[in-house]
Amino acid sequence: MKSFVILATLASLSLAAPAGLIQREECPAIPQIAPNGQLPPGTLHPALLLPVSQKHPDKAFPGGQSAIVTPNDFCTLTRIDIPAANQNKTCSLSLFLGCGQEYEKGPGNIIFQGNTGKSFPIAGQTTWNNKPAFAPPFTDAPLIQLQHAYRLGGGPCDFKAGQAFASVGGMICSKDTTLSFTQSNGGHGKCPVGFHIIVT
Repeated sequence: MKSFVILATLASLSLAAPAGLIQREECPAIPQIAPNGQLPPGTLHPALLLPVSQKHPDKAFPGGQSAIVTPNDFCTLTRIDIPAANQNKTCSLSLFLGCGQEYEKGPGNIIFQGNTGKSFPIAGQTTWNNKPAFAPPFTDAPLIQLQHAYRLGGGPCDFKAGQAFASVGGMICSKDTTLSFTQSNGGHGKCPVGFHIIVT
């Protein structure tokens, strides 16, 4: 993704299903790209979420599909691989927090920084002190709140000639908010959670 520009935020409330029916979560939507709150076919998901700690700057943590942000300590690094088949398409970085199993404490000031593309985090090796280079923080990031979905930026899908995929990524931190979630693709009555790139 060429840039991360905050474009839109929308939310919807969770509704209970009538007795006797399968309960389906009412998921926060992004009208332009996820109007029903679900991920369309072809959506891309993180290859890796990796925590790093400012208070333990040389400690390497295992990677996975869970994110943790704590005030002035834990940040989470991301990497998403974009297949070459998406050349000439539009990629929209999105964040979904509508499942009800996420945790947040604080005003929601999450700091977003995009990876410059020179290197990417490696589970069990990357630490706060040796993390990849990141661009300056977004200056117009919204307050991040549960039960909301956000389109964080969009543009032509990254493409590298002769390579099977191009990687993009970023880092989320905070000075005053704790946030944690585990990635989910949603479907089957459940809401998607976490970072996803929607391809159109």
